[in-house]
Amino acid sequence: MSYLVFARKWRPQTFEEVVDQKHIAQTLQNAIRSNRVAHAFLFTGERGVGKTSVARILAKALNCAEGPTPSPCNRCQSCIEITKGISMDVLEIDGASNTGVDDIRELREKIRYVPVSSRYKVYIIDEVHMLSTSAFNALLKTLEEPPPHAIFILATTEPHKIPDTILSRCQRFDFKRISLPGIMDNLKKIVSDEKIEISERALFLIAQAAEGSMRDAQSILERIISYAGEKVSEEQVREVLGVLDQRLLSEFSSALIERDDKKCLDVIDRIYASGYDLKQAYYSLLEQVRNLLIVKISPDPSRLIGLSDAGFSELREQSDKISAEEIQGLFKLLLQSEEEMQRSPFPKLILEMTILRMVQLRPSLPLDEIITKLRILEGRLLGENVQGTPAPGDSVVSEDIQSITKELPSSPPSSEGKEEIWRRFLEEVQRKKASLASMLEQATLLTLTPEKIEIGINQDSFLWEKIGEKESLAILKDTGRGILKRDVEIKISHYPSVTDGSVSRKTNNHKEQLKKAQEEAINNPAVKDILETFGGKIVDVKITQ
Repeated sequence: MSYLVFARKWRPQTFEEVVDQKHIAQTLQNAIRSNRVAHAFLFTGERGVGKTSVARILAKALNCAEGPTPSPCNRCQSCIEITKGISMDVLEIDGASNTGVDDIRELREKIRYVPVSSRYKVYIIDEVHMLSTSAFNALLKTLEEPPPHAIFILATTEPHKIPDTILSRCQRFDFKRISLPGIMDNLKKIVSDEKIEISERALFLIAQAAEGSMRDAQSILERIISYAGEKVSEEQVREVLGVLDQRLLSEFSSALIERDDKKCLDVIDRIYASGYDLKQAYYSLLEQVRNLLIVKISPDPSRLIGLSDAGFSELREQSDKISAEEIQGLFKLLLQSEEEMQRSPFPKLILEMTILRMVQLRPSLPLDEIITKLRILEGRLLGENVQGTPAPGDSVVSEDIQSITKELPSSPPSSEGKEEIWRRFLEEVQRKKASLASMLEQATLLTLTPEKIEIGINQDSFLWEKIGEKESLAILKDTGRGILKRDVEIKISHYPSVTDGSVSRKTNNHKEQLKKAQEEAINNPAVKDILETFGGKIVDVKITQ
């Protein structure tokens, strides 16, 4: 007998043998038991998850000599012919090769004839989404009202390409990806029967590379056996699959956490020198960072990661040295280079530059900690006695935040603080009395402290009388109380006009004042704390009255 590949030799022959598709197998078995079998089915799902296998099992169950039965015997003539693919009444049609309307017309002509030796004629159309629009239209009526002896089973990996008119005439079943344990169990049965010596870790690598496809897993296993023989090592599996050695991955993540750029580049160079496909190695590095995060946050990481006890222990030790937020930042940076890695003719350069950016990535603060720091800094700038204690619902303030609040001065607001408060002050006055706000815009802010707001007005101007009115002062005082959260003195003072000589002298001294203000801003403890806390820098210094 000629050699059969694993994918054909180990194809499931009963519903019970189908892996991880119990929801579909049980539904079809119950339909057969209750004599409620539909005339048209649509099987959708990724490659290698059992669509065609289940279609053949269903055909056997309907045409079995002991049936229709939910458990075909696989011994009768009908079952044997369907298994071998030589049945005259079970026709498998490749939708990719028979896309035209003429092919469907020929099918419609033949479907009228009764089965040769079976109860039903079963038409299995694989990759049905490849049919042309005219072919789908020709199939509509037949699919909706086929002869009583005909059953259609349509299979596709892309159901979104199938017209709604076809979908509405079929009973749809969605096949899910096969789980890692499901693939592992199947591979163990195969290697046991084939008398192949291979470790469980090596089988895990094969199952992982299959990405939920049983057929892919069986094909990979067969390829590895052809390469390694009856004794397969984990190193040989890694070599065939192009998967990086775990020791290299561990060195990479360790160097990344330690911010050791030289060691990181050395690991990349060794990967390159070993002949690994860098684009494939990129995914291994990406997965290593992902595994760090899983070990960091998951109570049961072994369910999501296939590693030895020593491998888990090493990952846990590394993850203890870095926060989950930092790992997420590293993962995001690495992921952003995926498209460049795929398109670039120089993937090594792209990978090296990406790794250097990851090494230089500064740790980010948690959002609740940033909010707490902002609240504390804002309170200090307003002159309030804000302590490093979180509001209800906030996380506990760390010791470094408390140390910052002790060093912050209780001086009046900085120039930037005054600008913001004055803007809010004018907006609130605008809301209460627009005309008063318009007059304030022509005045000059002289002083703004938590206890006093002093406004400068030319004594000869009509604004002096209007803003000094009792009603206006009451509005200003009420607004100040609302903005600064305390009673505030409102003072109207004489301020020289533009033609005043003092203004000219002030203009002449502007450069000296600006230089002095820059020095004060740079040396201000509050400014230093803000720059250090948020990683900022001084861009410009403006003088306000």
